[in-house]
Amino acid sequence: MAAIYTKSLIKQVILIGAVLGASAVIIALLVWTEPENKPDAQPPVAVRVSPFTVDSSTIEPYVSVTGRLQPANRALLRFEVSGQLAERLVEPGQLVKSGEVLLRLSDADARDSLAEAEARLEMETAAVKRDRRLLDIAARDVALQQQEVTRLQQLRTESLVSTSRRDQAKQKLLQLQSSQAQLRYSVDTTQARLKSARAAKARAARNLQRTYLSAPFAGTVNVVNIEEGDYVTPNAVSVELVDLENIDLYVEVTGDTASAISLQQSVSVEINGQRHSGKIIALRSDPDPVTFTHAIRIRLEGEKLLPGTLGLVELPLPTQKSVLAVPVSSLLQEDGRSYVFVIKAGRLERREVQVGIRNNDNIVVQSGLQENEKIVARDIAALTDGQTIELFK
Repeated sequence: MAAIYTKSLIKQVILIGAVLGASAVIIALLVWTEPENKPDAQPPVAVRVSPFTVDSSTIEPYVSVTGRLQPANRALLRFEVSGQLAERLVEPGQLVKSGEVLLRLSDADARDSLAEAEARLEMETAAVKRDRRLLDIAARDVALQQQEVTRLQQLRTESLVSTSRRDQAKQKLLQLQSSQAQLRYSVDTTQARLKSARAAKARAARNLQRTYLSAPFAGTVNVVNIEEGDYVTPNAVSVELVDLENIDLYVEVTGDTASAISLQQSVSVEINGQRHSGKIIALRSDPDPVTFTHAIRIRLEGEKLLPGTLGLVELPLPTQKSVLAVPVSSLLQEDGRSYVFVIKAGRLERREVQVGIRNNDNIVVQSGLQENEKIVARDIAALTDGQTIELFK
């Protein structure tokens, strides 16, 4: 009886499994053969853009260039002689006058050298006077001895004097003539010897003056690099002096800008939000061999202006007539090229253009556009070629 019950139970289980398997197969087939639901095709949405009509106009462009303020005059002062610093007479920030002594070296050796040169000049001057008097005496001695030789020559013919005596007289004459020649050379070189002695004295006086380091112009002491007792050499910068009465703005510009400006031209400079008038006082004609830019220097009044501050100068360029200018916001820059989106029959055409100088928020288009064409004025980053558009009214 139990065996019969077990067989019946197994048959029921098998039947249930078969039913479930068939259901799974039917479900899989239904899923597999179910048609794909495709969304309805929607027409592309038109993008609304702001148009700009390209038109020719006359512009007065300018270039804005940033530079840094520097003192009009800056001097790195060095001693011309070596020595020990005896006095430090100034400190950084101190105002000094032109010619005012800033530092002083120990000058004992320089004073001794000057005294020695003065003594040599005095002795040389006295020697010149002595040699001139001796030359006069030597000339008289030679004349007298010459007369003696002549007299002995006459006595020889009469056999009244010996040959040795005549030879002695000639020898003495030669000695006197030699001394006369030496004295004449000394007198002839008088001016040269006095000039040499005076030059030595002047050089010693300059070396004494070089123990004092003075201000070449009125200004402000910026840096003092040595202390009292330090040994100074001529190669070391001892003091930095700056002139803050006038401040210069140094900037670098391209060749096109350099050719459009001139010396003594007035320009406007913005510093810390305030406008200052300036004048171009220097313009480098030959460009820098590395940057190919031209350095210019603009003189400003130094009141309340500090070196190191940034300044923005507006340099006017020549007026351009009948040019096509478009908003800077209409340009798309890619890989160093410029593009605009031209509006044609409700669609966009991406077109490459060549641009020139910028004037405020506009930029000159040199080629690629025609007058009266319409372009997208702004918000162009997401636009594509051929895109459908609507115009803002």
